[in-house]
Amino acid sequence: MSQVYLRPHHALCIQFFEGKGYSEEFVSHMRAVIGALQSSDPAVMLCDGCDVLCEKCPHNLGGVCETDGKASAIDERTLALLGLRFGDTLRWHELSARAYDRIIGCSKLSGVCRGCQWLMICNR
Repeated sequence: MSQVYLRPHHALCIQFFEGKGYSEEFVSHMRAVIGALQSSDPAVMLCDGCDVLCEKCPHNLGGVCETDGKASAIDERTLALLGLRFGDTLRWHELSARAYDRIIGCSKLSGVCRGCQWLMICNR
């Protein structure tokens, strides 16, 4: 992986992923992407809209997320706490550490991810 496009809130989702998802195809794809991020530490550009994880998501309708209003709101809250903007590029390990330090480790995840159907997994 040279450069990866990632929605800001996916820096949070990845840290709690445990093999649950929308379909087996989605779960398999997510595992592969996470493995590549962790092994090669690519440059990650924060994008607005569908990203590399969304490729196998059933909510991805031709490159447009059918739940984009909810996902975009979570992206905006994530960016605000990370001190970043769409289009910013940083290494995966830096983004992951920043997400942990500024959101997860400060107990802000429930506020950032309110309304997410997967939040119960992250709050365990």
